[in-house]
Amino acid sequence: MIRIKGRSDGEETKKRIVQKAAQLFVQKGYGAVTMNEVCSAAKVSKGSLYHHFPSKDELFLYVVEDDTEQWLSQWAEKSRSISGLEERFYALGEHYANDFQNPLIRALEEYARARPHSDEVHQRLAQLYESASEACRNLLQEGMDSGYLVKGDLDNYVIVVSGLLEGVARVSEIMAAAKAPEDIMQYYREAIGLLLQGIRAR
Repeated sequence: MIRIKGRSDGEETKKRIVQKAAQLFVQKGYGAVTMNEVCSAAKVSKGSLYHHFPSKDELFLYVVEDDTEQWLSQWAEKSRSISGLEERFYALGEHYANDFQNPLIRALEEYARARPHSDEVHQRLAQLYESASEACRNLLQEGMDSGYLVKGDLDNYVIVVSGLLEGVARVSEIMAAAKAPEDIMQYYREAIGLLLQGIRAR
């Protein structure tokens, strides 16, 4: 049977480009990766690469967006198996702890600070951070709706709690306080415990 090239081939090529580009961005960061390297790693022509991704910015943002979607999908699957709200808060802390060494996060920070960006790129970066905080937002909303948490401004809660979850691993790493992944996990458990003490309804 003769296989006719078409949509499926294009999707496979795009998937391969994304996989190889992600590996390069993880290894080298955003700035050090060239589109020529991506072509070589993915075994595609420049024309094919630029057909799918017209710029390195577009390629990198797609890679990070795809990684964020996977992280959220993994959380959705994990949270469905946990019934209690408190247990899910601790599980969300663990989910952040398991991702704290994700090199794409470092590459994204490098990219965001590297140079001035267009309004479109700023909007996509903002959407990335908004998407990453979705798990936190949904859990906080459910907590307030059920009476488990003290009612407050949801947007403010999301900023504070997301900042806590994003920052625990980074601070412990900078201070060299964490010797192993178990240490990071324990910091997150303590952080969630302190958080819930403050906003749990009495």
